[in-house]
Amino acid sequence: MSSPTNPPLWDRENGKIEGLVLSVMDYKDHDGIIKLATDQEVVSVYARGIQKATSKNRRLFAPYSRVLLNYDPKYSSSMLYLINGSVIASYYQCAGSLEMQCVSDLLVTLIKRHGITPNIFCALEACWKAFQDHDENRSRMFACWIVAEILRNTGTIMNVDECSVCGRTDRIASIGEEEGGFLCLEHVGNHPFWKKDQLLALRRIVKVPFSKLDRIADMDWSMDLLIFLFDWYVYFNDIQLKSLDFLKMLCGTKPQSPGN
Repeated sequence: MSSPTNPPLWDRENGKIEGLVLSVMDYKDHDGIIKLATDQEVVSVYARGIQKATSKNRRLFAPYSRVLLNYDPKYSSSMLYLINGSVIASYYQCAGSLEMQCVSDLLVTLIKRHGITPNIFCALEACWKAFQDHDENRSRMFACWIVAEILRNTGTIMNVDECSVCGRTDRIASIGEEEGGFLCLEHVGNHPFWKKDQLLALRRIVKVPFSKLDRIADMDWSMDLLIFLFDWYVYFNDIQLKSLDFLKMLCGTKPQSPGN
């Protein structure tokens, strides 16, 4: 997998923009506000009458899709005014899974909060596409990478190089939020033990760049590991993510670690 080289089109002069539909918020009686992600930023698009069943633009506000929109460049400097557009790709299978809806909602929440980069943009679409292609393991890998990347960008990524207490690099057995990363057998304390393959998966998703994710796609990317990464984000940002609680309920457990 190569890093993105062709960024989504945004022709500001002619009022054309291409991106991923993150969400749509009801506005007035039949209007909507589309949150659209390019590879550089998240923008708001005012879509008049889009909620009407007869609207020709109605298909453009479905989440899990990539669209090309034409807008009025003279309407506003803070919000784009939709004229029309077309759907480039639709990953509609995501809408049929409650778990995937929760995962996507969590990723979108983090992106709206911390911004987007070309790699995160491509990883999000790859996450949707993999699920569309019935490859849930690969889809979770991209989701895990996005959360890890946001943790890196916010300076809250875990230490996966050594025991965070003593610095030893062998006999790693767990990970602690208070300690900030990996823990060896001597300093595991009350933390649950992790399985070796999940410790390795965590280290890989933290260390491997986006361009080389294909090399680790065959590893086991469990929902427990993804939930752990979201929990790590919550711990260090001191916020509540309602979709995370619902995701845990859907999974049937509230895992403390993938090792349990």
